Amino acid sequence: MRADGEAASLPILDVRAEARFLAGHAPGAVNIPLEELARRAHELPPKGAAVRLYDDNPERGKAAAEALRLRGYAVQPAALAADDLRECGPSRAALWRPGPFLVEALECIATATGSLGGRALDIACGTGRDAAYLAMRGYEVDAVDRLPDALERARDLARRSGVRLNTIQADLRHEPVLPAERYDLVTVLRFLHRPLLPAIRECVAPGGFVVYETFHRQDPGRKGQPLDPNHTVADGELAAAFDEFEAILARDGIARGGRIFSQLLARRSG
Repeated sequence: MRADGEAASLPILDVRAEARFLAGHAPGAVNIPLEELARRAHELPPKGAAVRLYDDNPERGKAAAEALRLRGYAVQPAALAADDLRECGPSRAALWRPGPFLVEALECIATATGSLGGRALDIACGTGRDAAYLAMRGYEVDAVDRLPDALERARDLARRSGVRLNTIQADLRHEPVLPAERYDLVTVLRFLHRPLLPAIRECVAPGGFVVYETFHRQDPGRKGQPLDPNHTVADGELAAAFDEFEAILARDGIARGGRIFSQLLARRSG
């Protein structure tokens, strides 16, 4: 059980209809209507997180709490009075988080260069959390994925975050081609297709960076189902794939959230 003060500091997820949220909500609350929870699950915090849930309709609140608990969230009802709903307009906050390795890598890049920004490519961007975060940190982002519905959600997430993505539908597994020396930053997170690695190396501009995180050979897989070895890397494999780059961070066997990763932040010589 959380102490009252700690519970009060948790983010508020307001699942009322958008029109009601816009008319008045708690400061810092985030609106994902009950009817949109499944479609906008990528906007939720990392699984296992605790959230305060608000809806002034008890039945809707109960349905939302059950849906969130099934997804692994710890849910606490937020008891709000009319006076608490004093902020109007769209949400100014977010529940979702970018990948922790990307956050760490960008801090290293900022330290090394004194600034962030330029042209970035996010490969296999999925629903766009990392791509949107890059745009929020000042990058002009090309976000690539093979699934049109994922790209639609990525654009929507970026819009809600006040930024823009250039989304590109492409299956790089079947056509592993990228423009040469175009990007100041290339990110590849939880995706591996070895025939694409030469193109990734070449699309980084001189002086640019690659941020790569993928599953390590020791990863247990999801729900006990091991991953195909083609989708995991051995110790040192990522660093070796970019051996002409300067390795800034190179790690193997990093455990997080029940999964095991290899990570690389490297810079192409200028």
